[in-house]
Amino acid sequence: MDSITITSLILDKFYALLGHGCRLAFSALAPKRLSANRQMSDTNLVLFSGQRGAKMMQAVLLSIHRNWEKIPHLTVVSDGTPLSVLEASLQFWPFPYELKSWEDNAAWHLARGRQSLVDFARINPYARKLLVVLAEAEQKPVFYCDTDVLWFDEPRLPVPAPAPGFTMRISHDNKHSYHLPALRGLNRGDQLEKPALNCGVVYLSGSVYEHYPGFEELMQFMKIFNEPFAEQTTFALLADRFGDTWTPEEIIATIDDIRWPLLPSYLFSGDQLARHHVATKKSWFWRDALFIILSKNKKQRRAAAV
Repeated sequence: MDSITITSLILDKFYALLGHGCRLAFSALAPKRLSANRQMSDTNLVLFSGQRGAKMMQAVLLSIHRNWEKIPHLTVVSDGTPLSVLEASLQFWPFPYELKSWEDNAAWHLARGRQSLVDFARINPYARKLLVVLAEAEQKPVFYCDTDVLWFDEPRLPVPAPAPGFTMRISHDNKHSYHLPALRGLNRGDQLEKPALNCGVVYLSGSVYEHYPGFEELMQFMKIFNEPFAEQTTFALLADRFGDTWTPEEIIATIDDIRWPLLPSYLFSGDQLARHHVATKKSWFWRDALFIILSKNKKQRRAAAV
């Protein structure tokens, strides 16, 4: 762990102020209403957000609008934040979207007798994302991303599983951010010897309950934990059985550049699909969002390269 020094405190303050400036610039330059002259895709995008994430959702969707070939069908699910807050953040989005609460997905699970998963989500707010993604994926193939993921290109998606199959893809993490008491209790310390996974970007198609034996018993155990990363540990266990991954180079999740450099090479390389700002929301998230507004969109970049 890095020691806290006067220099590090000054640097942290500097980058926080830099991020605040980028956020103000983004707010000033962001269009009030995006163009609706775009073709829709078959991709079902799910965002799970609260009041804090609502402030970042515009940047996430703008990055998709600028850098994906087609526009996905959008579902925004609230973590319990009033739906009016999220609806206000979507005024700039000209395409159809569905807005619901995580409680809607909870009712869907309860109708199928899945009490333990719902109990887990009531005890642990982070588990509400797990509940939402599982419910949505059982009804249609879904592509989920956190509201701190900015896109530079369209994601590489797997082929949806034919019913009653199951398909999963997940992103890498910069370290093992799992719930250690849960791993010890399940005797799954082997997860710490495998590549670290992050549930900030996930593709799911099919029913976990039909393909993961003992999932209800797993939820009965996991619901005793109200700390962060219990839900990410669950996603990692699912991915260990079913999942493949995007490469760490496709979806970046690093904190090595938390203080340097001001303009990293990935903004210009064209090789990355996205950046997951796991610990850089106050600085680099808004810098990257501002870069996306000021740079050419993907179609313009490709035309210039020809």
